[in-house]
Amino acid sequence: MSARPLPSVVRMPVIESVEQASRPALVGGRTVTYGELVQTVGRVAAGLRGLGVTVGDRVVIWMDKGPEYAHAILAALHAGCAYVPLDGGHPAERVQTIIQDTEPIVVFTDARHLPLLTESALPESVKAVVAVADSVAQPALTWNEFLGVGDRFERNPGLAELTPDDLAAILYTSGSTGTPKGVQISHRNLSAFIGWARGELAVSADDVFANHASFNFDLSTFDLFVALSAGAAVWIIEDEQARDAAALAAGIREYGVTVWYSVPSILALLTGCGALTSEVARGLRYVLFAGEVYPKPRLKELLVVLGDATQVYNLYGPTETNVCTYHRLTPADQESDDPLPIGLPVDSATALIVDADGQALTGPEAFGELVIEGDCVTPGYWRQESEPAAAQHRRHRHPTGDLVSWVDGRLVYHGRKDRMVKASGYRIELGEIESVALRHPALEEAAVIVTGEGPDAKLTLFYTVRAGADAPGLLALKQHCARFLPRYMVPRNATRVPAMPRNTNGKIDYRSLAGRNRP
Repeated sequence: MSARPLPSVVRMPVIESVEQASRPALVGGRTVTYGELVQTVGRVAAGLRGLGVTVGDRVVIWMDKGPEYAHAILAALHAGCAYVPLDGGHPAERVQTIIQDTEPIVVFTDARHLPLLTESALPESVKAVVAVADSVAQPALTWNEFLGVGDRFERNPGLAELTPDDLAAILYTSGSTGTPKGVQISHRNLSAFIGWARGELAVSADDVFANHASFNFDLSTFDLFVALSAGAAVWIIEDEQARDAAALAAGIREYGVTVWYSVPSILALLTGCGALTSEVARGLRYVLFAGEVYPKPRLKELLVVLGDATQVYNLYGPTETNVCTYHRLTPADQESDDPLPIGLPVDSATALIVDADGQALTGPEAFGELVIEGDCVTPGYWRQESEPAAAQHRRHRHPTGDLVSWVDGRLVYHGRKDRMVKASGYRIELGEIESVALRHPALEEAAVIVTGEGPDAKLTLFYTVRAGADAPGLLALKQHCARFLPRYMVPRNATRVPAMPRNTNGKIDYRSLAGRNRP
């Protein structure tokens, strides 16, 4: 695939030769060539246009990972819609909340999720429910039936007229009020990220990217869009393989993976059990990680396995900015026990350190909250124009809530300003877990803390019981929380307390609770 200027909006790759059409685009459960990818995406996009979609309409996708998931994402963009990706493991109640919030025009799902999806009424905006299945009950359509719908319309009557500021995606994250909130991603945001990645990494059509992250996680935008922009192949790692170290190592070998991007906990899993050996890793040109702090001892184990031939990057950025800083590891990082830098801003970003009053701090001693400005900053949260940060987002500015400093010309992360935490690479608002726990009829108060870092991070729920109620056990509380929360947000432990400790302001004293949780 010859080099071409990167577009200002995200499009399907242009097939320029028969040779390119026959190259693999998606690998894994089955191989999809570039020719097949473009044809299928065109048919699905034509079906969307046949339903009368307009620029900015939403398309929700809730299914297990596979080629059809990628097809649906690309078709939504091709038709001018914004895709709303949901993890196949999310509980139905959470999915229904998001569907009601986004009012999509189409919902793509599969046979496993379709019964759960149709248990509740869908918004009037939904014109079609499409399931990857051999047969479905009316009025839903099978995937093949929807492809047939697309065949009745002109395949490419002219691409949707898009601008860089049009909506490309809505990625839902944890919300402090107990309700998930959607981060809006514009074409400008995605294009800026793709442009930086293509400029920083010498990737080409000869590469194979591993797509480990769920498509609802912002890490996946690198796997899918950077790879396809370069004409490379993408190994879509299915859900049941995601934490199977042996399957991951086998896939790296089988598909010849050259570019790996995941949260550190997965890399620590691979090295900790010995699945990622020097032999398995010998084809890896780039290993990138983001989403949580990589414990230095585990990182050193990874670097020993990879050797000098692999370039390793620590990427940083909340969903509201995607990747906004990066650090390419050096031999000094392997020798030092100091925290790993999050590095320098990407070329579409400016990094500021501000004090508690929002005033910029300068000089080598600056320590405060990291604020990011630039094209990487997303336009805000879906239908939350009154959100405190909304005005700043409209100015392409995002206060991250992370505390940082400059050390030897590189940004170093020092923790959270508030109670947002990272676990398994996911950003989690502890307040959302507390809000869900309090839906249990027996609970009077709830407080959640996190102990440990990186792969050792654990969520613990402390709770008091209403007068006259029977205290629920750990299993019952886990089952209750799992009805509303993704698995990674379900507390690992639960402790009943007679009363919540309070500070001088009358607020729950979380530090006191953390002290009780120490061994």
